[in-house]
Formats: sequence, structure tokens, C-alpha cells
Amino acid sequence: MSPRQPYLLRELAETLHHELELQAVPSSLHLRGFPEPRPSLVYVLLDPKSYVTNEAEQALPDDAILRRTIFVCAEAPPSTDEDRHVALLRRAGAVFVLDQRSVVAMHRLGITARVLRPGYSKSLDRFDPTAPRPIDVTFLGIHSLRRTKFLGRAARVLSRHNCVLEISEESPKAEDTSSPLAQARWPLLAETKVLISLHRDDQARFDWGGAVDAIHAGAVVVTEPSSGTSPLVPGEHLMATSADSLPYLVEELLRNEQRLARLRSAAYERLKTWVPYALSVAILRAVVVDLVGEPVPSGAGLGKLRPEPAAVHGPVPLAAQDDGPNIEPSSPEPGLIEVAHESPAWASRRAPRVTAVIPLHAGDGEIVATLDSLAHSTLRDVELVVVVASGGEPDFETAKRWMCEQSRISSRLVLADVSGVGAARNIGLDCARGSFLLILAPGQELYPRCLDVLAGILEATPEAAFGYPIQEVIGASDDFVQHSGDYLLSFVGWHPERLRLGNVIHAPALIRTNRLRELGGFSTDPRLDGFEDYDLWCRVADRGWRGQLAPQVLARRTESGSSRTLSAIHPSYGDATNALTERAPTLMAGAFGAPARRRS
Repeated sequence: MSPRQPYLLRELAETLHHELELQAVPSSLHLRGFPEPRPSLVYVLLDPKSYVTNEAEQALPDDAILRRTIFVCAEAPPSTDEDRHVALLRRAGAVFVLDQRSVVAMHRLGITARVLRPGYSKSLDRFDPTAPRPIDVTFLGIHSLRRTKFLGRAARVLSRHNCVLEISEESPKAEDTSSPLAQARWPLLAETKVLISLHRDDQARFDWGGAVDAIHAGAVVVTEPSSGTSPLVPGEHLMATSADSLPYLVEELLRNEQRLARLRSAAYERLKTWVPYALSVAILRAVVVDLVGEPVPSGAGLGKLRPEPAAVHGPVPLAAQDDGPNIEPSSPEPGLIEVAHESPAWASRRAPRVTAVIPLHAGDGEIVATLDSLAHSTLRDVELVVVVASGGEPDFETAKRWMCEQSRISSRLVLADVSGVGAARNIGLDCARGSFLLILAPGQELYPRCLDVLAGILEATPEAAFGYPIQEVIGASDDFVQHSGDYLLSFVGWHPERLRLGNVIHAPALIRTNRLRELGGFSTDPRLDGFEDYDLWCRVADRGWRGQLAPQVLARRTESGSSRTLSAIHPSYGDATNALTERAPTLMAGAFGAPARRRS
């Protein structure tokens, strides 16, 4: 296989190696091309389509070598219009696929294929029925709009539970073991009560490989109705329901530990006794024996892989730093602001855990829903600063009335003679007394556990400068998606190099107040109007600091097809680009040479 192919193929190779060794067939994994032929050697090429995609056809050996090669196809069978791939499959010594439906599809193309179905293997067994499982729900998968749509719809229910939603923009490569979709998924699954499985597209194909992983680790699978689940029986070994009903079924299961335990044990026993990997590997072994008889060619070409790409190094994170004593807020410039209201609780509270800053401007979203969501937070050690900037006066009385009604909340209402989101936030930063500062905007709402989770992450990860949750898009979400948006925002983990293509992290975010002051606060450059968050993340990356994703949907925001958020996701290349390059030169220099790529 190629090191550029997905990691799961590498794990498939390692599992096959283990099972073949048990059947007295030695094997080895090659990531640098086909080794020299010898009479006792048979080749297995893992997923020829992705191999050619990553290495080009020049990496394929001559036909004489291919006649001694077994193709294991991990992707869906080719369609009739993929003539080159179909022709390649016909050159193989034998073809294996991973499910019965693919066998039928291959036969329609005139290609004889056999099933190498993933099943129980001792090398994958991590089952422990007594292990603690602190993670209620896990989702592991490659991004698709269908998946983010239904995960967003499930947010209200799932936000009440401890979840890990790992949505990757692409499959991790073979040598990337740290991804939650690679080797790092095993500890997650071993601590998970329920794994939810959503189809990537409209084809109702069961994710058999993902289910096998979950069962090996003791997680209960809840999926959409699918074809190909046999011999697993819905209701006995896994649960199946519609995508819209899935979160409610999950919540019902989480209330019934005994039922979860029964499903967990029944699925493990069914996999171990009915679907041993050894049966499929025995068929593979028989084909290996047949192909050993193929003549060994003399001087046949082995193909040539593409050269290794040059390594790309991002900023090096600083060592973990203690926040130390909280820096006192600076005194605002006289005449610049007017404190219009303070709740009785403001004077009595000195150093809260979190200061929430909400700027009000003309045309902002609904402020009351945002404030209500903050009041319903399970984290109570919060103070609120609302800054009414130029143009935000229509919402002034609304905010003041809310503060008077919620007098138990430590709050301050400030009138500021400034324009721009960055300048208004900086007024809030001057007033902030909390260790962490929450940036929030009208129209955004927090689910009750949001601040508790974000504050907990920052306290447990001292090297992180800020934390941010996945967000559900509400309002005209379909219109937002049609204009290159998504049903979820901020689901990508911290990768500084990704910032060169556009902004993937959006407020709300919880930032260490000291770090924000060290950076000089938010940009007030008018060229960066609407790009204040993007600019801040770039400067964080330039310092070698990092953000930390909370992999749960813990916030929601109203968007539409005309949203300014779209321009930050896919930045224009004008004044904003120049300003970003000036403020974050290491990260952004040369970053905008080509248009940003849009996720599929």
C-alpha cells in the first residue's frame, strides 16, 4: 500500500498479517512499492483505486506481476463509466471485496470477486464488560453534509450528555496514528457506551467496519436502517432507527444500563462465534496458494512511487504555562465609555471564573435569546459585560431591562463611543475580571453545559490558549449550506496550517484573559471588520499557542445565505488579506496564493 492511503487500510494489513500468521502464511507490509519477486512470493495490493489515485499508474508493476497480485478493494465497486479502473481490476490475479453487495456489483462488471469480510480477530479484541465508560455517545466519521445535518438536529438532546463527535475533513493517512479516526479511536471506543452510525450519503450501506471496531471495544452500535447488518440482528445486537429519531433512542438507552450491558455482550458473542476473521482469511490463503503457481517473470518492472513531499512544519507550541495571578483590567480611556447599568451582584463579586462579553451593533441578532442561554448555564460563576457600540442603541433598553430582571447575575451595561466588533470587545476586555473571557454575539446561544465543558477543558489543558465548541446552525440553515456553509461550524480541531485556507473556528470561544491581553486584545483595523476572530486565531498560531476543540455540539447560531460568516469561512483576497499578513506574518505570509478549497 501507499503511505498516502487511509490509515484504516494499514490496520487492515496488520490484522491480515496476524490472521495469516495463525494459518502459517508469513507476510510483510510494504509502503515503498512492490518488492522484488521470488517463487514463494504473492502480492496483495490494498485498494488499487486509492493506490493509483495517490501514486499514479506509474506505481503499478507490469502485468506479469499483477497476475501474482491479489487486489483487496475497500471502496465501493466502480461504475460502468470508470473504464480504466475496471480494466485494472481485470489484470489482477484475484479480487476481494469487503461485503457481499460489492461481490454482486463486481459480477455485473464481469469481474470474479470474493468476500474478505471484517470480523472478529484476537488482535483487535479490547472487550471488557466491567470497564468504566465515561463517554456517553461517540461519533467517528468523515465529513459529509448529510452527517452534519443530522448531528445538528440531534444537538439539543446530545448536548445533555458527555459526547465525543470526531468529524474529519478527510481520512487520516497510513502513517498518521494519532487521529481519532486512526489508532487513537480505540481508547475512545473502549470508554464509550453508545456509538452512533450515520450514513455518509443516501445509500443505506451499513458501516460494517465501524460496527466491528465498536463491538471489539464494547460500545453499543445505534445506526440508521441499513442493508448488510446480518448476522447482527437489530434489537438483539445493535439498535436501528431513523436519523431523526436516533438521538431519542440513544437517550433512552443511556437510561437503561442493563439493556446496554445485554446488547454489548450479545453483539460481542455473535461477532466472535458467527463472524471470525479466520474464515475469510482461509479463503484468501487458498488463493495465495493458487497464485504461487504463476510463473515468476524475469526483469518485470515493479513500478515507481511518487517522491516523498517536503515536510511542512507548523508553529511549535510553547510549554504549558500557568496563568498565574489574574492581570487587573486596564482603565478605559476617559470619555470613551459610560457605565449605564450595574447589577447589585457586580460590586459584590471580585474575580469570577468567566467574563462573558457581548457587543451590540446595528443589525445584530436577537439579544434576549443569547442572554437567556447564558442565564441557564450550569456554570454559575460568570459575570456579564454588554457593550453597546455605535449603532447598537436600539437594543440598549432591551439589554438593560433583561439585566434588571436578572439581578442575581453580575452584569454591567456599557455605552461606548466606538465602532467595530473588535473595539467593542476590547472595552469588555478592559472590564473583565474573570480568568477566562467568553466572546459571544447576539443571535448565538449556549447549551447549558457549554461553559462548564469549556472551562474544564482549559483547566485540564494548560497549554491551550482558548477552547471552542462545535456549533449547530439554525435559522435558514439550508440556504446557508447552499452558499457554501455547513450545518455545523467549528467542528475541525486545531491545525494552524488549515487557517491558511480560511477560518474554521467561530465564536463563541472561551479564551484565557491573560493571553488575550498579552496579544493586545482584538483587532480594531477597519480592514478586518468581520474577520476579528480569524485574525485572533492567526496571531495565536504565530505565538505557537493553540486552541482546543470541545468535540460536542454545545452552541447554536442563526445563519442565512447572506451571513457575514461565509466571508470568513472563504476569505476574500483584498484588504483583509493584507491586514492578516501584517498582523500574523509567520503564519499568513504567502498563504493566499490560491483560492481557498471548499470542503466536499
